[in-house]
Amino acid sequence: MKNELLCTLGPSSMNKQVIHRLDRLGASLFRINLSHTGLNEVAHAIDTIAALTNVPICLDTEGAQIRTGNFVSLGFDVSENSVVRAHRRRVPGNMKDINFSPVDIIDTFQIGDFISIDFNSVLVQIVDQTNDHVDMRVLNGGFIGRNKAVTVHRNINMPCLTEKDREAIEIGREMNGGIL
Repeated sequence: MKNELLCTLGPSSMNKQVIHRLDRLGASLFRINLSHTGLNEVAHAIDTIAALTNVPICLDTEGAQIRTGNFVSLGFDVSENSVVRAHRRRVPGNMKDINFSPVDIIDTFQIGDFISIDFNSVLVQIVDQTNDHVDMRVLNGGFIGRNKAVTVHRNINMPCLTEKDREAIEIGREMNGGIL
C-alpha cells in the first residue's frame, strides 16, 4: 500500500520554500482551498505552484456552505443576549452588523432558527426578519471571525457548486496546468 501526501496550500504556505520542501517530502497533490482563496487569486496560485513543481494541482471547491463575511477587523466578541443583524447586502462587519456568504442565504432563514457560527463558538437564534436583514439574538456569546463556518440547525437547500467554484474551475481548465 502506497501512502499519498495531499497538501493544502494557503496564504501562509503559498511560497517557494514550503512548496519545494513538500515536493521533496513526496507530495502527491497540491490542493488549493477555494474557501480561503479569492477568485482573483486562483490563477496566481496555480501559476506559483506549477512554476515550482510538477506535482498535480487540485481545486477544492467551496460547495454548499455558509460562511461569515468580511469584517472591519479580524473578528469580534459578541455578548449573550445582544442582537446582531445579518444583512442581505455586503456591509463592513462589526459586532452589530454582519453578512453571510452567500449573501442571499438569509432568505432561507426562518424566525426561530438556531445558527452556530465558527463551529459552535457562538449560537444565535433568528428573532426578526425583513426583506433586507435578519436579527439574531446571541444565546451563547463568543468570538466571531471572518470567513468562518456557519451551520443552520435544519436542512437548507444549497447548490453543490457556487458561481465562484464554476469560475475557478474554468480558470483551471483554461490554464491547463495539470488541474484535477
